[in-house]
Amino acid sequence: MIAARLPSRAADPEEARAVDAKGFNGKILKVNLTTGKIDIEQPGEMFYRKYAGGSALGFYYLLKEMPAGTDALAPESVIVLAPSVLTGAPVSGVSRFTVSCRSPLGGASGDSQSGGKWGVDLKYAGFDAVVATGKSPKPVYLWVSDGKAELRDAGAVWGKTTGDARAAIRAELGDEKVEVACIGPAGEKLVRFANISGGSSNYAGRTGAGAVMGSKNLKAVACRGARAPYEYADPDGVRAIAKKGAASFDNSKFHAILRDMGTPGVVRLQAGVGNLCAKNFTFGSFEGMEKISGETLRDSIKIKDETCHACVVKCKNVVSAEEPFKIDPEYGGPEFETIGLLGSNLLIDDIAAVAKGNEICNALGMDTISAGAMIAYAAECAENGLIDKKQSGGFEIKFGDSAAMLEALRMIGEREGLGNTLAEGPDRAIAALGSETAKFCIHAKGLSFPAHMAQVKMSQALTYAVNPFGADHMSSEHDWLIAGPNEAARGLSLYEKRQFDELDAEKVKLVVYTQFFYSALDTFTLCGFCWGPDAIFGYRDLEDLVAAATGWKMTLWEIMKLGERRVNMMRAFNAREGFTAKDDTLPERIFVPIPSGDAEGRRVPREAFEAAKQLYYAMLGWDPATGNPTPGKLAELGIEA
Repeated sequence: MIAARLPSRAADPEEARAVDAKGFNGKILKVNLTTGKIDIEQPGEMFYRKYAGGSALGFYYLLKEMPAGTDALAPESVIVLAPSVLTGAPVSGVSRFTVSCRSPLGGASGDSQSGGKWGVDLKYAGFDAVVATGKSPKPVYLWVSDGKAELRDAGAVWGKTTGDARAAIRAELGDEKVEVACIGPAGEKLVRFANISGGSSNYAGRTGAGAVMGSKNLKAVACRGARAPYEYADPDGVRAIAKKGAASFDNSKFHAILRDMGTPGVVRLQAGVGNLCAKNFTFGSFEGMEKISGETLRDSIKIKDETCHACVVKCKNVVSAEEPFKIDPEYGGPEFETIGLLGSNLLIDDIAAVAKGNEICNALGMDTISAGAMIAYAAECAENGLIDKKQSGGFEIKFGDSAAMLEALRMIGEREGLGNTLAEGPDRAIAALGSETAKFCIHAKGLSFPAHMAQVKMSQALTYAVNPFGADHMSSEHDWLIAGPNEAARGLSLYEKRQFDELDAEKVKLVVYTQFFYSALDTFTLCGFCWGPDAIFGYRDLEDLVAAATGWKMTLWEIMKLGERRVNMMRAFNAREGFTAKDDTLPERIFVPIPSGDAEGRRVPREAFEAAKQLYYAMLGWDPATGNPTPGKLAELGIEA
C-alpha cells in the first residue's frame, strides 16, 4: 500500500459555505501520482453553480493546472473524473460521470461520459470529482470510501482485462458492491483511443482517456458509498420528478424501443433514411442490415437488459452465445454505434461477430467506434493497394471478413503488427502509411466519425467539424428535431422547419442552441435519452430538479449559459494548444455525392458548409478568422484562459 496524506485546503474565505451544500459534498480529490500526495480541495458554492460538474468542472482544472503545450500522455497532463451536483439523485438519467483530458488522438480537448453507478458511488463516498496529475513509479489504483482516499498497489491487476481487474479489486477490498472505473490492456499499452470502463455495460469510450490513465500508471479508481452524506434541498421534490419521468416513459414509443432492443432498435430506422454507414462511409445503406438489426440481436443473442442507477429506461443489452463465437455477458452488448462501425461500415452482416468484437473492445478497454473506423480505413487502403506486406506483416484486412475484423481488434489492443499502427489513431497512422491514405481516414480533430452519416444529416456535419473534441454525435441534437412541428424545438426558439438536406441559418441555429443545451446536460452529467429535447423530461423538469437537489433557482437561461461556458472553455483550451478555424473541417468524402443506395446523391455542399461555419462563429461571438472565443466572450462567461 502506498501511504497518502489528505490535508484539506480551501480556495478563499467563503469556501466554508460549500460544507452546507445541498445535493453535493463540496470536496474534490486532488491526486499527485508522482509523489503519492492526496489533497482535498473545498471550492465555494458559487464555484459549483458556475461549473456544476462534468467537463465544465474538468476543463476548469485543465485550463488552470495543465501547462500549455503539455502532451496528452506526459506526466504533467491532467485528467479529471467528475459526476455533477445532480448525480446520484434517484431519478432516471442522473447517474453519469465525465472524463476530461487532452485527447492523445489529435491533441484537442478530450471529453467522454459513462453511465452506470460509479459516479453515484464517488459522491456517496464523499467527493464530487477526482483530479489527477503526475505519473506513479509503479501501477496503482485509487481507493475512495467514507470521505477518505488512498493509493494502493495495482501490480496484481496490471495486464488484466477490465472485467477481470474489476473482479480482482473487489475481491481484494472484500466488497462486491465496490464500483470500479478502470482501464484494460489497451490503456496500459497507450492505444490512443483506449477507453475507461465504468461498469460491465458502461464505458467512457471516446477521445482516448484510457490511454491518459495508462500513461500515469493509474489502473483504476475504485469507490464505495452506501448512501449520500449530504441532503437534498427538497427530497419530496426529487421523488416527484422521478415519478413524473416514470409516467412519461410509459407513454413514449421511442423509449419502449430502447427498453425492448436498446439503441440497436434504431438500426432499421436509420437505414431507412440512408443514415447507416457502410463501406467506410461511402454508402448510407447496407444490404445485410436485417442481419445486424436490433430485432435480430433481441431474438438471437440477447439474454437480459440492464439499467443505470435509478433509471426506468433499461436500455442496456446483455448478450451471450456459445456458437459461432463464445460471447461473455460480462461485457454487455453492442450499441447502435458499435453495430455501425464493426458491422455495416465493414460490410459485416453477422450480429454474433459484431457482439464478439464489442466484447473484445470492452475487455481490452478501447473505443468500438474508433477501433472499427481504423479497421475500415485499413481495409480501404488495402483494397486500393496502399498497404504493402511489410506494413501489414502479412495480415490481410478486407471488407466483409468478420474473422479478420476480430483479429484486427485483438492486434490493435495488443499493439501487434498492423494493429500497432492503427492503435496510433488517424493522424499518426496516416503518417506511417502515407499521405495518399488520408482520403480514406474519416475523422475530425483525430476523432473518428460515429455511425451517423454527415452527408445525410447536415446538422451533424457542422457539429462534427466545429465541436471542440471532434466528431461526436451527442454534442447537438440531430436534424429530426426541426424536420416537423415540435414543441420541444419551439422551447429552444427554433420555430422554422428544415429538412435533413438543408444547411442554412435555421440549421446553424439548431446546432448552436442544442449544442449549448446538450453541453449543459453534459455539465450536469445527464443522459440525453432521458433529458434531451422531447425526451421523458422537459426543460421545466430540469429547472425543478436543480432546485429540488441543490436549492438553486436556475432558469433555462442560466442552464444554457452553463452549456455555453463549457463549449467556450473547451474551445479556449484548443486555442491555447494552437487550434484554429482550419481544424474545423471534414474529410473530402463528405463533400462527394454518395454513389448509390438509399442516400444516393447526398453530400455536404462545400460552399454551404463554409458559410454555415462562419455563421456559427458569428452566432457564438467568436473571431471569424481564427474561430476562437474573443476576449469579450471569455469575459462574459467568466473564463480565464
